Amino acid sequence: MKIGELYFSFTNPSLFMLLTLSLVLLLVHFVTKKGGGKSVPNAWQSLVELIYDFVPNLVNEQIGGLSGNLKQQFFPCIFVTFTFLLFCNLQGDLGPLFIVLALTGPELGVAISQAHVSTISICIYLNDATNLHQTCLLFIYN
Repeated sequence: MKIGELYFSFTNPSLFMLLTLSLVLLLVHFVTKKGGGKSVPNAWQSLVELIYDFVPNLVNEQIGGLSGNLKQQFFPCIFVTFTFLLFCNLQGDLGPLFIVLALTGPELGVAISQAHVSTISICIYLNDATNLHQTCLLFIYN
């Protein structure tokens, strides 16, 4: 798309960045609208607090020799980077997992129906084999 002298394109990475941003904003929505600020945090708020506590510990362990104030200046950039990469990676591990799980349901149904039909066939064959065999024996002995 051309606007003036600038060309804009919407690519797959752009789509996934928007999807990641949507997931992060959705998480923030659940934290702020569904229990943010309560004395007992809900599961979403606990998750965000866990991530928020993990990153400063990481910064303090990895950036040595700097004062606490200087480390805190890097925290917002590192936190945003960590959160963005976390959601991008979850999107690439969980997306295919949901597809596999969606395909597993019909496959499970096919497996159950095949086992059912095979069991019925075996029962029919055994019935014919035993009843025909007994009928033949009764015919011979009479």
